[in-house]
Amino acid sequence: MVACPTCGGALRFDIATQKMACDYCGGRFETQTLSDNSLRDDAHASCFDSFVYICPSCGAELITTDKNDAVGFCQYCGGASMIFNKMRQEWKPDHIIPFQITKEQCKEAYRKEVGRHLFVSRKYRNPNLIEGFRGVYMPYWSYRALMQGQFRLHATSPRQLVSLNTYEIIHYDIVGDSNLAMEGYSRDASMSFDDDLSESLAPYEYQKQKPFAPGYLSGFYAETGNVNPHEYDSAVTLEMKEDAASVLLEDKTIKDYLKKYSLTAQPDVSRTKVNIENVKRTLNPVWFMSYRNGKEITYAAVNGQTGKVAADLPLSPLRILLFALGISAVIFGILVALMSVIPSIKANATLGICLILMNAGMYYLQNAFNRTIDRQRESLSAKTTGIFGAGGYTFCLMVCILCFIAVITDGSYSQDRAFLASIPMVATIIAMIISHAKQAMDSAALKRTKINHVSPLRMRIVQDAGRFLNNVRWLKILMYVSLALGAILVYADVANNLISYGACFIAAAELFVLALLHISFQSRIAKRPLPQFNKKGAGYDEN
Repeated sequence: MVACPTCGGALRFDIATQKMACDYCGGRFETQTLSDNSLRDDAHASCFDSFVYICPSCGAELITTDKNDAVGFCQYCGGASMIFNKMRQEWKPDHIIPFQITKEQCKEAYRKEVGRHLFVSRKYRNPNLIEGFRGVYMPYWSYRALMQGQFRLHATSPRQLVSLNTYEIIHYDIVGDSNLAMEGYSRDASMSFDDDLSESLAPYEYQKQKPFAPGYLSGFYAETGNVNPHEYDSAVTLEMKEDAASVLLEDKTIKDYLKKYSLTAQPDVSRTKVNIENVKRTLNPVWFMSYRNGKEITYAAVNGQTGKVAADLPLSPLRILLFALGISAVIFGILVALMSVIPSIKANATLGICLILMNAGMYYLQNAFNRTIDRQRESLSAKTTGIFGAGGYTFCLMVCILCFIAVITDGSYSQDRAFLASIPMVATIIAMIISHAKQAMDSAALKRTKINHVSPLRMRIVQDAGRFLNNVRWLKILMYVSLALGAILVYADVANNLISYGACFIAAAELFVLALLHISFQSRIAKRPLPQFNKKGAGYDEN
């Protein structure tokens, strides 16, 4: 406990003023100027005394500097209480990023995030649940590296015609000297804190960090670090090499040289030498909440500095089912209205629209699946735009539907219009087929993604995704066969309405079953098994 210099009462760190506040006399004090001899927190001490609380259910540990501050519940397993274990000396971190986001701001950021997801269950909007956010300082390793000495960049000239059927591309090595310092790279130092959450909360603004003082912990809790900093050396070095190569390409001298000779350079991390100079331990602020349901648990975390939200938000099958039924009723009503207003619309035209919507449903379900596997959403960010991405697919879908309606509603006087409309319709269908093929390749690539073993959730997601793809493989093959046969029926203009409406029913039933399987998958993977911790750190017992 840090005592008030004026009245001797307990001080707490006030986020709004970024000072130590006394609730008894109303005093405000700079955190760095206060010292507490009982905690031996002077500038020369390498340790400070902490009070350790442990969860009797899962073994998780939290520390606090206030011996009178009992921990009410376990943030990791949702256990009802944590008990005092012992008093222990902790190594002082080098730096700390104080909380900038208040609890009220945290709750508001979480509400906005949940509000963006229509199909999230109502229980995750419960005010009592949201009130359970707790301020915890999570341990991180902060890396600084140097890029000194000679560097090499590989560049190529434009392809030039030398002789008949012979082209020439000249390869260059751009060599120079560099003196580049790189910092701000971090990894969480707690095995208890899942990598998915910590990476989703990044980045932190490390230029705003402060020298550590135990006073910052007043009113909050802290996690103990138990991950060796060298465990991340290879991953951090690779990230730094990629950034260093990109920085070199943005250098004005190099850019001018490349432009002068019309060269194209590519970052080559194998030719980039980066050496980690030092590693420092920091404490980063996180608002943390957990929701336990039986043997499963979900987490929500908010970056205590920037307000960025990362949360497990399982979907509500009931909400999705009601939404799907509502959309189906609207589409059915539109089709019935069209058939009443425009007598030239036949049953096989209804089948055509049904097949287009079935094709779209398959694409969007698979797109949601891909983005779920790619938890960081970095490798897909460039793939969801462009003519063959999700945005381009949506545009092609709308054009295809409009052109198809124009074709099927042609009268005897408008054959030319129908012919002109069929051209963009065929073009968009081809583009949509290419989008499906590209999406399938993305799915296969994500399935083969190597997963960091430190993240149990990510490992489980990829494993479940592989099983899911195997389970729906035959259903999707059947749906593609149905699409092909349905397209033949539409093109042949079969006069038997019973056949066309029967094909519509089969297509809708197949898409409905696929949607239910996707809903089940999305709802299942957002829930984590209850963790079990040991003396060395965190381990997930899924048996």
